[in-house]
Amino acid sequence: MARAAAIALVLFALLAGDARAAQELPVYVVEAPLPNTEGAYGLLVPGAGPDTSREQALAALVQGEVRNSLRGDLPEEPPLINVDELAGAPEPPYILVALPKGGTQPNDRRYPVVVVAPGYRGILLSDSTRIPGLVSIADIAPTALAEESALGSQPDSDPAATLAALDDRIDEHNDSRVPAGLLAGLILIALALLWPKAALLGFGAALLANLALGLAEVSSFWPTLVVIGLAAAAGGPLLALALRSDLAVGLFLAGIVAAYLVALGVDGSAVALSPFGPSQNSRFYGLSNFLETMLLVPALGGAVFLWRRLGWPAFAAIALLSFIAVAGNRFGADGGGAIVLAVAFPLLAILLAGLRGRRLVVAAGTAVAVAAGLLVLDAVTGPESHVSRALDSGPSGIAADLRDRVELSWERVSQQAGIAAVVAVCLPVLVILVVRLLRSDASLERRALPLAYAAALATSLLVNDSPNDVLTAGLVGYVVVEAVMLRDRCAVLSPSRESSPGSPSSLPAAAPPPS
Repeated sequence: MARAAAIALVLFALLAGDARAAQELPVYVVEAPLPNTEGAYGLLVPGAGPDTSREQALAALVQGEVRNSLRGDLPEEPPLINVDELAGAPEPPYILVALPKGGTQPNDRRYPVVVVAPGYRGILLSDSTRIPGLVSIADIAPTALAEESALGSQPDSDPAATLAALDDRIDEHNDSRVPAGLLAGLILIALALLWPKAALLGFGAALLANLALGLAEVSSFWPTLVVIGLAAAAGGPLLALALRSDLAVGLFLAGIVAAYLVALGVDGSAVALSPFGPSQNSRFYGLSNFLETMLLVPALGGAVFLWRRLGWPAFAAIALLSFIAVAGNRFGADGGGAIVLAVAFPLLAILLAGLRGRRLVVAAGTAVAVAAGLLVLDAVTGPESHVSRALDSGPSGIAADLRDRVELSWERVSQQAGIAAVVAVCLPVLVILVVRLLRSDASLERRALPLAYAAALATSLLVNDSPNDVLTAGLVGYVVVEAVMLRDRCAVLSPSRESSPGSPSSLPAAAPPPS
């Protein structure tokens, strides 16, 4: 195995004959642990997607580009840098990296990396991950070439301890993510059947608990499950008793979106490493597709409830707040989420207002134009992300990015049996529920929220590449919002002031739940 690795390194070095001559830092592949030396240390994620290998990691290292393992083949771009196998003690400056050994294996480990060069001390900082100490393998080439996107560093009194704690936290986060989501989902579906208003508020409480765990840096398995479970099971009923008006409910839901916006702006690592955050093997910062789908409930729900009491200005305010939180480069940085919101909010407004014909076309066109303008403004003024890179490439680049996401979604379903099973179960159930809603004789205003949410899920399945996350979180969210709007007898749906037909507060009261 060692001989094969050495041969592979030599071949990569030979193939790199047209690599840039301006390489300022030599890169050496070594075996972990790294030698103790003065420099900046980090944890290296060797690939993207569920799997990795020595060959894939080496290709990503020399080419400065990481490719999702579901693609199956290696990137074909020419090498940007030369790499060598370390023999003896090199003279600074240099970069040392450890890589996976052998063939295909789960992409759930991180490997040490150190940059020994002037200005590098403590732990490494990466614009690709936005988590201090965590580095993508695609960061090594621009660092060796001293490009603008090179790694930085920040002082740390004990880098080894800091990185060990970060490594443990990521492992614990990945272990608790699915169980915590399943537990919350089962509790919320049960509440939706028994007490829809409590299910809606319990959904929000679970999101706040997730954020609190991230801020407190708690990721251990049992504490995570206990906090998430209690928030959904007890927080929902307690909040339902306390928040009696739809104005209070709307402000609570809007406050959840605002809380995530603030947390993403102040400490993005807290959201990234929260129980429902990204898995840290391809998407590192901002919102995961799972979390983005969950946030649709307070975003769209809050817009409806505030619209009833405060009118269209409040609706527009929470739509803007949600768009910034999800799509802003400094915040959620989720391009797919931006498209989802650009579909969901205009459709929700159209259904609530009962627009038809020419007014419908004008409203839809205005909403799309505003969303596109916000994206362009954010891309110009904010840091680089996959959103800004897609916009920089123009319409053809955006279309290619969307096509790539659809292909990757299909590859996840076709190549991973667990995801295929989730899709096979959740998608038909969701379709049946939506068809039942369309055939319902409930007023359009009462059906507006679940219909807009269903449209958001359909859009997300097309533009995001995590069908399992979208469908699991989305099915729970749909059951909750449909129950609240169609079956719950609460202040949310009962007019609190006299109004003329067609005004926000003239929604018909929901029928009482069956005895």
